[in-house]
Amino acid sequence: MKKLALALLFSLPAFAQVPQIPTLQVCNGTTSSGGGTVQILSRVDATHTGKATVEIRMGCDVNGTGYPSGSLSLGISFSDSTATAVTATTVEQYTTTGKHSPTLYANGRCNATVPGTTGATTTVPCHWWLTIANNRQVVAGTTGGTPDVVGFLVIDKTGKRLTYGTGPLVQGDITVAPTSN
Repeated sequence: MKKLALALLFSLPAFAQVPQIPTLQVCNGTTSSGGGTVQILSRVDATHTGKATVEIRMGCDVNGTGYPSGSLSLGISFSDSTATAVTATTVEQYTTTGKHSPTLYANGRCNATVPGTTGATTTVPCHWWLTIANNRQVVAGTTGGTPDVVGFLVIDKTGKRLTYGTGPLVQGDITVAPTSN
């Protein structure tokens, strides 16, 4: 029985990581802009408001370079977040989809403001991912409707989570241009 187990062990192929084809990083010719405040009540404590502010201006010039560009800034006051501010330094992927509730998917590199070892803040390099669902078209004189939803994740260069959150905009509006994709 031992010989059979050893024979099987040595006859099996070595377990190796299978090469993976990377995701397409093609942006489509749409834009996004605006800002607002996300409120997540479960992230409130004595020193944190449970709010994150978002400001975005992004797009892709498909007739030019074909690369995405723009700006993103986050201000964070969540009970379990290390980062208090995040500023995008690059936009590496930018894709939108949908006509009636356009949704944005984007990621890139950033700088995050975090507490330093001496009590002062310091800036660390990071990576960000962002999803925005433009659920409500703001029309002058109207209120209500489904609020826009923003979700984000920010990690440092070692993979440690600095901040994350997904919630509705309780103030402001973000427009994601519709697309037939």
